[in-house]
Amino acid sequence: MKARKSAKHNAARAKAAIVCLARGHHNFSDYDQLIARNRSIFETINRYRSRHYPLVIWAREANRDVRFVDVSLVFQAPDWVAGGLQEDWLLGYRLMCRFHIYYVWQYANEFVYVMRLDDDCILRSVAADPIEWLAATGRDFGAAAFVAETHALTNRTLPHFVADCMKVIHPSAAQALDLYNQGFPYTNLYVTRTAFWLQPHVQWFLYAAISQPESIRFRWGDLPVLGVALNAFSVVDRVGLIPGLVYQHESHHATIVSG
Repeated sequence: MKARKSAKHNAARAKAAIVCLARGHHNFSDYDQLIARNRSIFETINRYRSRHYPLVIWAREANRDVRFVDVSLVFQAPDWVAGGLQEDWLLGYRLMCRFHIYYVWQYANEFVYVMRLDDDCILRSVAADPIEWLAATGRDFGAAAFVAETHALTNRTLPHFVADCMKVIHPSAAQALDLYNQGFPYTNLYVTRTAFWLQPHVQWFLYAAISQPESIRFRWGDLPVLGVALNAFSVVDRVGLIPGLVYQHESHHATIVSG
């Protein structure tokens, strides 16, 4: 039994990838941050593996050493976006949030596990391979930190959608206030089992979220939407902190230490 379980985990880990969404650049020096991110993955994880995790980057460019995947098809503003955008967030940022809420799972569905590490993040150290840890513990999801949503407009508007949505899809779930508990995964780095997100009821919820005009008008981010989905459809012991992981979030000038 133990041997069969180990073989199953090994097969699953063979279908895993480390992923990110990256902006295209005409100047090659603008890829320095992404290159540093990729190098940090090698130094902390892939150099210790006989078979490296592929690095999958959702963008529009091609590169022979890294797998770039064109996602421009889903990076279009819906027809119903006709102005009325609140605050000064760029449309591209709002579309990035939509991608990371829903479309990411359509592109990641060929993998059993994915580890997201954004292009502005640098791994400093890991106590153990995060994908190996997730597979061995049978979890759905792991992050380096769980945080509150700080965007006031999202906090005023998203809980109302969650309450209405759960009445339809998950009437037995906790009250929306409990699901919107401000204990959401810091989503610029996480590791997850893709099958969790591809369940029909989870997909329904995520698609419903990005289909609301408010999702773009009010700039709902992926952090609270994915956090609510985990609160509603997973269980406490299948969501956890990745042990012994340290990384630098360059754009926020922050060092994140798990636990």
